[in-house]
Parts: sequence; C-alpha cells; structure tokens
Amino acid sequence: MFKMDGTPYFSPEFPRGGLAATFSIDVTQIVGSPNVTITIQHRNAEDTTFGDLGSFSVISSAQPDAKDLTGIKEIVRFKYAFDGADASTDGIHFLMQAPAWRPY
Repeated sequence: MFKMDGTPYFSPEFPRGGLAATFSIDVTQIVGSPNVTITIQHRNAEDTTFGDLGSFSVISSAQPDAKDLTGIKEIVRFKYAFDGADASTDGIHFLMQAPAWRPY
C-alpha cells in the first residue's frame, strides 16, 4: 500500500465474531520512511458513522504488532492512514491477520 495522494484507505466491513478480540498485523516491508496509523473502527447496524475502537502503534518499521480490544460493536473495519509529511511514494507491505474473537 502506497501513500499516493494521502487519502486514507478502508478495508471492507465485516461482522464482529465476539465482544472482544485480538487484532494482529505483520508488517513485512517498508518503502521509504512512512508513518502509518492503522485504526480499528466499529459501528452498530443502525449507526451511520464509524467510531474509533483502537489503533496499532504508528508503523514506521517492519515488525509485528497486536491490539487487544473489548466492547466491539456489530460491524468492524480498518482505516489505513499515512502521515501528511510522508512522501507519495512511501509505502508498506503487511499481512492483516484474522481477528482472534472472544465472547467476553
């Protein structure tokens, strides 16, 4: 994923699999010097906008990260945003793992 014009990217929406989960990412390659924030967003079916549930540490190097979150609403998605100062050619390659859902 490259910064390009700087507009945030969004994953497809998916239904929650439990009230809590561990979200994991494995950043495998960095191009340039990006600072990327990946935010986990959620909403209920009747809501018209997403709210932020949590986010990974700012990604600036190739490494794994995990975020344990609770109180998850019905619909989930990821928001991928580059820092405004990043070059348009900065990028990352990552593997977003399936959430490890829990019922509590």
